[in-house]
Amino acid sequence: MLREHVWAAGLAASSGLCGLLPDRPRYAFASAVGRVAGGFFPSKRAAVERNLQVINAFAGRSFKAEDVYRNFGITLSDFLGGRDVSIRVEGRERAEAARARGHGVLVLTSHLGNWELGGRVLADWGWPVTAVFQPYRSRAMQGFIQKRRAASLKYLAVGRGAAHGIGKVLKSRETAVMLADRPYGEDGAPVTLCGRTARLPRGPFLFACRFNTPVIPGFVVMDRPGQYRTVVEEPLWPEGPGAVKNLMDKMALVLERYVTQYADQWYCFEPVWDS
Repeated sequence: MLREHVWAAGLAASSGLCGLLPDRPRYAFASAVGRVAGGFFPSKRAAVERNLQVINAFAGRSFKAEDVYRNFGITLSDFLGGRDVSIRVEGRERAEAARARGHGVLVLTSHLGNWELGGRVLADWGWPVTAVFQPYRSRAMQGFIQKRRAASLKYLAVGRGAAHGIGKVLKSRETAVMLADRPYGEDGAPVTLCGRTARLPRGPFLFACRFNTPVIPGFVVMDRPGQYRTVVEEPLWPEGPGAVKNLMDKMALVLERYVTQYADQWYCFEPVWDS
């Protein structure tokens, strides 16, 4: 709790500065702050390094933790600074075709790139969107973040009543957006990710099967500071026996493609794979 209060105070100060600086010095400042911040949370940095070891060994890459924190600082400055950013969209037609089938839509993303922009993109299309989020324990931190989220979205906190709320959204043939790379409030279920066993949340896929709703993987990656690309993947539909496990395995393959390509933008500060 205390750490979140400190974070809120620090982010508030940084947010004010980001709002004043021109882009070039703002990104330089944000990059430096991101690199320094990584040293203040050794357990988080150790988790990032362990995750990168798995990805690098699997994909033959050489991603580094300092690049994760540098990019996180830059992405956070775009979120906090209140500046307009460029967002290019690839694959909107896939999402529109799935939505036109009238089953509601479950958009799944991850802590990769600027995921907060994803819901804003859908709202700009005129879609009724409910974003599901994990609340912070600190009210100050939660209030600070919430004020900077897209005002055109509805928000639903994970916890008591969330399952009913998500079901209501899908029954109404609207859109729910969820992060699906870490279990929240559940143990999750095993999948193979980068050649090793990891756990994804099972809840989103249970909803998809219960309401016969397509799962649409989507990611907002940073091409350069201030310029983002929203990529909409092919919809995944519940099919046949073992539909939940089938959907989870397919989502794991999609996630694997992105984390092996953009591991330096995967802001997952918890260990994904067991030691």
